[in-house]
Order: sequence, then structure tokens, then C-alpha cells
Amino acid sequence: MRTKTVLWVLLLASACGKPKQNSIELITIPEKQSSLFQDLVAITGKTIPDTLLSDSLAFLILPVQASCPACRKKTIDSIAKHQSDLNDNHYIIVSANGGRRAIRGYFQEQNHELPDIPGKFFMDSLNLAYQRNLYVNKPTIYFTYNRKVYKKVAAIPATVRDDLREFFSGYRDK
Repeated sequence: MRTKTVLWVLLLASACGKPKQNSIELITIPEKQSSLFQDLVAITGKTIPDTLLSDSLAFLILPVQASCPACRKKTIDSIAKHQSDLNDNHYIIVSANGGRRAIRGYFQEQNHELPDIPGKFFMDSLNLAYQRNLYVNKPTIYFTYNRKVYKKVAAIPATVRDDLREFFSGYRDK
């Protein structure tokens, strides 16, 4: 019994000493900045007006099938809450293998309707975002300026609330 207690305490102590995962990546290689931007624009069907492409833009990619349930729920709740006040230069891409019906099902599971935000809400039913390596298995946010990606935020359960706040409201708590 004493051995189990000691092992349990050691396990907890080692877990507490681990640094918090960082979900933010600054993109500094010019070729990668441009390439990521082109991939994002391609997934939106190149529907963003050319005059806006040099502005500051933000793209939220929600891989509904690949995200953990907690991150998916918080992201869908945030999309539903902010669909009427989405910033003009912010775009949402919901990515999945399957059509509109599959994507709609994930929103209905959270008691929300599929958003109707013309020109700002895109359904990637061919999962092109995954094929272009724009996400791994979590909601991912890209911040761009002048046709280049400068910041990538991969939401993890510990940071998803702040990550989404930054996308929808423009600030982080911490």
C-alpha cells in the first residue's frame, strides 16, 4: 500500500513539473508564410475579394471529425454565438470527410443550426485543409497580413477558450 502511495505522489509531482503546452507558433519563413496563405485562400474557393487579401485576416479551421469533443463543442458554441457579429476580415472553415449533412450533424449535436454567414463560413467537405496540412487534430487559427501567414494557433483543451476569444473578440485574457 505504501509503495502505491509513493508511486502515485511521484507521478503527480512529475506531471505538475511539466511546462504548459504552447499552442502558438510564429511563422517566420517567407516561403511557408506565402504557401500557407495560398492554401487557406484556395480552400475558401478563392471567394475573398482580391482587395481584402492584403489586409489583416484570420481563418479558423474546425476539423469536426478530428477535434477532441471538448474543443469541438467550445468551437461550435463560439461559432453559433458570434455568427451575427463575426469580424469582417475573419473566416471560418469547417473541415470534414463527408458532405453538408455530416457537418450539419455535428452542429445539431450541440443544439445549433449550421451557420449562414455568406462569404465567411466555408464547408470543406473534401477535407482539403487536412490534405494541405493546415491542421492535425485540433481547431487551428491562422492570422495573416499582406498575403502571408504570421501566426498559427492550434487550440488544445487547456487554451481553446483563450484561442477562440482571440479569434472572435481580438484579445486574450492572459
